Formats: sequence, structure tokens, C-alpha cells
Amino acid sequence: MKTMVKSMLALAGALLVAAGGHARAQEPAAPAESLSEPFPVCRLDPRDSGKLAVEPCRPAPPVQPRRSVAQVIGRMPAQPAPPIVPMAPLPPGPAVPMPRAPQPIGSCDAGGCRDASGARYDGAGNATLDANGRICHRNGAFIQCF
Repeated sequence: MKTMVKSMLALAGALLVAAGGHARAQEPAAPAESLSEPFPVCRLDPRDSGKLAVEPCRPAPPVQPRRSVAQVIGRMPAQPAPPIVPMAPLPPGPAVPMPRAPQPIGSCDAGGCRDASGARYDGAGNATLDANGRICHRNGAFIQCF
């Protein structure tokens, strides 16, 4: 029973310290110099460089006092305009056929589709060929040849 009472008193003291109170009966009075600097300066453990020698610790004071410096933001250098390259005229020759406007599809069967004017497009799925062998693409209710 006595050990249980002691552990409860220790727990109450720890809770009091964690809540911001002071457990004055358990802590000795600290000297004045340790109040101004409660933690030692951070140093690495000589045996394991991934750990600190003493935790918690405070950062080391600066070697020299910091001084203010005006921030200088320079402008980006001007970029020259890219040279304008004139396009060469197309040589005279057969005109490149332009794609026709999309045509509405009239009906489809297993071998292909027919448009509203009756022209046949052979093939399955979205890729078909017209009577001239041009590739045509079906998009919903329309077909366009390129």
C-alpha cells in the first residue's frame, strides 16, 4: 500500500510539472547562472555522429554578430528576338487535296458504312477507306476522309 501511495505522489508531481506548475519540494534551487542558460550548447556525440552528446540542448551562439545587408535583385538580361525565317514558297505542282467536310452517315453494316449521298466507306470500327483509298475516320454519326 505504501508503494502505491508513493507512486501516486510521484505521478501527481510529474503531472504538476507537465501542466506548468512547479514541484518545489522535489527540485533543488537552481543557481543563477543555470537560469540564464538552462541547456548546454549542442554538440555531436563523439562515438555516434548521428546523435547529440546531450539532449536537450541549445544552438551555439553566432561566431560574429549578424549585420544587415541590402538585398540586391538584378534584372534578367534582355533576350534578343528570334530571327524571322521566311517560309519558302511551295513549288508548283499537284495541289494537295484538302480533307472534305464531315459527312453524315446514312447506314452501316458489318463491312462498312454509307454516307447520306450513298458513297461507300469500307472497313470496321472508326477507321475506314473511301472509294479512292483515302483514310477516313468515323466519329459518331459523321465520317471525314483525309
